[in-house]
Amino acid sequence: MAAIKLMNNSASFSDATVSSNNVGDLRRELELPAGATVNVNGTIANDATEVKDGDFIASVTSNKTGG
Repeated sequence: MAAIKLMNNSASFSDATVSSNNVGDLRRELELPAGATVNVNGTIANDATEVKDGDFIASVTSNKTGG
């Protein structure tokens, strides 16, 4: 189990506990769309990227721009 900070299509991070060991497992656990971009600690991650306690993980499913 990993205690992470998760931002999943929201404006802020929230506490989450996940059983995933990597981003690929996390996609399945949280049912994230295959096309979602996942960042771990501010860096774009691939499915093999490890998920550890204290990580900040953000998932974005659309590319919204403008203001």
